[in-house]
Amino acid sequence: MPAPDEPAVDAALAANVAHLARLGLSDDERRAAAAQLAGILGHFRALQAVDTAGVAPLVHTLAVPGAPAADSVVPFADARVRLLGLASHAREGFLVVPRILDADFGPEEPAAHADPDPADEESPG
Repeated sequence: MPAPDEPAVDAALAANVAHLARLGLSDDERRAAAAQLAGILGHFRALQAVDTAGVAPLVHTLAVPGAPAADSVVPFADARVRLLGLASHAREGFLVVPRILDADFGPEEPAAHADPDPADEESPG
């Protein structure tokens, strides 16, 4: 049960979250999402209730962090060359992939022309 100052997670809230996330959920999915969201928020409320007074913040997960790597410039092969070297089919510097569209869509439509800029026209006179 949520605290009195916290809103309950209902299907309407789940629907709003789904809308913001661009998810299309059915009524049953919204009800299930509301229950799951309520459970997740309940876990966070339990974590917030833990007394951490007097506990020092954790700076690093290891007691003695490793030495930093040397900051030096090293030669690095061109990524394109490395990728093409790993490919089983490459030709003329490009990857060769199977054709996925068999349809010929014909020539492209000409781009729609915008209205001419009046500044480009010659001024009378």
